[in-house]
Amino acid sequence: MLARNTLILATATWVLFATCLAHAQAPLTVAEAERTALAREGLIQLLSARRDSAAGDVTAASAWPNPELSVSRESIDLANTTSRERFYWLYQSIDVSGERGLRSDAASQRLEAAQHAASAERLEIRAQVQRLFFETLYQQSKLQIVKRSQQRLASLVTRVRKQHEAGQAAAYDVVRLERALSALDTRAVRASAERKRVYSELMALLGMEDIESARPLEGQIMPTAPLSLDAYLEQGNGLPRLKELKARARADELTARAEQRAAIPDIRVGVGRKELRENGRQFDGNMVSLSISVPLFDRNQGERARARANAVAKEAQHSLARARLTGEIRGRRDKLQALIKSAKRFERNDTETAGALLQAAEAGYRGGEAGVLELVDAYQNVLDAQLRLLEFQKHARDTFIELETLNPRITYVE
Repeated sequence: MLARNTLILATATWVLFATCLAHAQAPLTVAEAERTALAREGLIQLLSARRDSAAGDVTAASAWPNPELSVSRESIDLANTTSRERFYWLYQSIDVSGERGLRSDAASQRLEAAQHAASAERLEIRAQVQRLFFETLYQQSKLQIVKRSQQRLASLVTRVRKQHEAGQAAAYDVVRLERALSALDTRAVRASAERKRVYSELMALLGMEDIESARPLEGQIMPTAPLSLDAYLEQGNGLPRLKELKARARADELTARAEQRAAIPDIRVGVGRKELRENGRQFDGNMVSLSISVPLFDRNQGERARARANAVAKEAQHSLARARLTGEIRGRRDKLQALIKSAKRFERNDTETAGALLQAAEAGYRGGEAGVLELVDAYQNVLDAQLRLLEFQKHARDTFIELETLNPRITYVE
């Protein structure tokens, strides 16, 4: 029985260890990175606090002014007469112009603008994650290419060194190949350092501080072909920044209308009671007052002018941003198409040609028809072609991310 329990415990421990190990080694995808960054507690609290602040402005703008309670007492003592008077007043200002309702509507529009601003910030964070993710993936792929070239050249150095020991190769060939291998070692160190730097920035954005247990990234640097121009332009109308500008323009327009109504003063209504005691007798009665400010000198001219100017400026800003968006979408889409075509053409022509040249150089070196310089040059051409293709793909991905930030409904598909 004891042996059986021990076996069960050992099996469960092994399964748990294997599960944890598999999870630790699972690659990180861009979709997971986006979800992690957007789910950070600090970001959620920040955006919620901004929204709550705007919601508080709506509550403040909708609230009625507090009533005012007044109590006064007057006393007159004469030779044969004693008079005591008490006054109780309750005052309330009443908005008869509709100003308060307009200010409440303006605050509601600013709340909507704050919500769109939060969406825009989430979209920007998503774009930052994508930039760092694919920059890290680019450096990771670059390092892998350099290491593969390093391994091939190291194998060639070993083979040529044995040929030199057997008297079949010159010492110069060994030294020249070893220098080329040393240059690749330096290049690999730089690529590894750059990859660690960008990866650290990505982990900081995701709120992950354990850099030692780094997970490899999984994804394709080369983006897919863009959608049609009409689809991008239609989806661009839903850009949160545009919606934010439109909501703020409506809020300023409502504020301008409220400032016009503010020229109509509020009515101050009061109800009260008076008590009088004189020579042992008591009298009382009710009182009513009605007061209004006379807009003789200050008719809210300055506030009205400033509010109208702000409304015009916000509307113009929204129109300019929308017009600029069309040009940005068109330009970035054309650039993305050109980069994708260039990358495919380069892969089809230059990369294959460099590979064929390397095979010819290796065959020529073995047959004594080519020297070591031609062989090193062929290895360098293959490496440069692969890195150049990777660079084309990275430029296309960067442009795709820029285009995606202008079209929030487009999601990345792995």
